[in-house]
Amino acid sequence: MKKLLLYCLIFAMSAIPVVANEMVDDYMDIARNYCIIGDYPHAINYFNRILSIDPNNSQVKDIISMLNRFNSNDRKAYATRTNSSIYNAMVAKFNGDSNLTLEYLKKAANSNGFLFYNFLGEYYRDLKNYNMAIAAFNSALEYNPDFVQAYLAIALCRYDMGDYEGVIPPISKFLYFNQQDAFAYYVRAKAYFMMGQNNDAETEIVTALALNDDVMYRLLQGMILCKKGQYAQAKNILEPLTNLISNSEIYKYLGMAYLGLKDYNEALLNLDKAVILSEDDKELNAKYNEAKAAVKTIVRTAPPAEKPQETPPATSEQTQLDSTTDDDENY
Repeated sequence: MKKLLLYCLIFAMSAIPVVANEMVDDYMDIARNYCIIGDYPHAINYFNRILSIDPNNSQVKDIISMLNRFNSNDRKAYATRTNSSIYNAMVAKFNGDSNLTLEYLKKAANSNGFLFYNFLGEYYRDLKNYNMAIAAFNSALEYNPDFVQAYLAIALCRYDMGDYEGVIPPISKFLYFNQQDAFAYYVRAKAYFMMGQNNDAETEIVTALALNDDVMYRLLQGMILCKKGQYAQAKNILEPLTNLISNSEIYKYLGMAYLGLKDYNEALLNLDKAVILSEDDKELNAKYNEAKAAVKTIVRTAPPAEKPQETPPATSEQTQLDSTTDDDENY
């Protein structure tokens, strides 16, 4: 039972959509490594640090609850109890020694085949060697066809490679066995979005949101609506998210939504923020220049403000008339 719970835990951690924050990425990686070597108290400590940054992350809260159930006198996880080389590999990885990590993983190859190949796949994925990672995950499936989490791992590798079409088959296989997995629908939505298939992307993200109202899912929904030209809906979704997310993407698409609504000042303001936060985005730069040109055009073509008309000085005839009128009133 504990073996099954560990697999679920490791999978749940890999499936958490992370808020755009490098510190959260680091804490997640450290927490996961502590889980693998069975040091659950330290893992909980790092998950709590994630909550200090992202206090509304319900998935991290659920994992902490699961870890508290794990916490017992036997703190070494199944993977490390059954294969000391995997334990040593995880310690080496934690210490940042990639060469020693690989050496220990190779020693672990003689037993627990699918588990070894899963760890090997994660090793290569961390190094961004996606082809080797995919080969390892496929080997894990050969050893254990029921280890369907490997399909999700392959899909994520394909996405990181920019092979968006290649994401669809493995993520669809994973969803066949996990029809209530919101993150998998999110991954498929992202792949469709990157391929420009926005109607399919919208269907997937709506399904993901129905299963889990996650902030990153709402961000993607706003991006999809913006691409579909539904600017008012996109603005209404994206604008509140700026209180939770601060990255180039959200300001880019919020700026594009305002641009579509012809609110050029707000468009320029948000696109300017996106430019500052981005590294190099040709589409963003083009939209920023478009908004800037629109604002300049409005300023240039605006009619000059009318000067207030001065009251002309009274003529002698008008003065005489006013005097006569006053005399009449007094009379």
